[in-house]
Formats: sequence, C-alpha cells, structure tokens
Amino acid sequence: VCENFGAKCYITSKEHPNGLSRVSEISSILNWDFYIVLQADEILIDPKYLDELYKEIEVNSKQQFFNLITDLNNKSELIDKNTVKCVLRDDRTIINIFRKSGLVSSEEIQLKIIKKICGVFAISKNCLSIVSGAQPQKIEISESIEQMKAIELGIEILGVEVEENYPSVNTEAEALEALKILETNQNQITIFNSIK
Repeated sequence: VCENFGAKCYITSKEHPNGLSRVSEISSILNWDFYIVLQADEILIDPKYLDELYKEIEVNSKQQFFNLITDLNNKSELIDKNTVKCVLRDDRTIINIFRKSGLVSSEEIQLKIIKKICGVFAISKNCLSIVSGAQPQKIEISESIEQMKAIELGIEILGVEVEENYPSVNTEAEALEALKILETNQNQITIFNSIK
C-alpha cells in the first residue's frame, strides 16, 4: 500500500525490541536529520497532526525528541494500562511517562494535568543514536514504554499537543471502537476515502 503512494519501503530485522531500535537500523540507510515514528496502534492518526509535529521540529530544531500528546477523554483512562500517559512541565517538556496514574489528587484534578501519550513521536538522528546505543533502562522495561528510555537517559521530550484523542488499538475492544469511529466519524471517513 505504501509503495502505491510512492513511499520508500524497507524490511528490517525481526529481532528489534521496539520501534526506536527498528528506526535506528534504517537511519544508517536514510541518514535523515529527524525521523517521525508512527506506531502501528495509532491507526486513526489524522495526517494534519503529522504536519503539526513537523512544524514543531522546524520551530524548535534544537530540541531532539518530540511526542504528540492530547487530553484524556474520561476518568477510566487514568487507570487503563493501555492508555500511556504523561505529566508536563510548564515548558511542555515531559516529566514522566506511565501507564497508571500514581497521583493521589482527585480524578478531576488529574484529568487537568495528565495528558495521553500518542504513539507518534519524532527523534533526531543524534538522539536516536544515543538512545538506541544505550542499555535498556529500568522504567522503560517495567512499564514497556520506549520513550521512557530517553527520559531516563536525561533527554528532554517536548510534548506537542493535538486536539483529538482517538483510541490507540491494543485490545479487541479498542479495535471495535476504532471500526465504529471509521464508520461514523466524518473526518475519519474523509481520510479513509482519500486513500482508497
């Protein structure tokens, strides 16, 4: 499908532990300044959000790592381990990434300060080399969140906020929800029809 759109496609090793490792392999061939990583569970990503991520790279070119974030939709996402979450500093850099909220404040307050981590991020070639060359880190392993490796290594990740919180697809229930959105959400219908 990608080749039909004129994309360059490469098959990488089956031995990679995560997307960062896989992109690191391909970076030796492509040699680009930045790589935008779209994780496979983000099937509903709006292309305009990829444009927003690219614009953020242009504006903040000294930043090495960017991650799309959005508001949480409801209280249940605070404890849903399939919804990866984060807390930001005032400068929009990410303090921590986690699967279940460990905060003791009310759910209403948590919904105001906790953001959803989207499975879409951008990383510079230099940062990719550092992160992929380092040993796995404690929180990265225990939470199974590859972006945490960068934070554990002292690398700042800038949160790039987007409007729509589409579900990531990790479970059968989320897959059914995604199918419903593809059938009923006018924006998703338009996007889907444009690539048929």
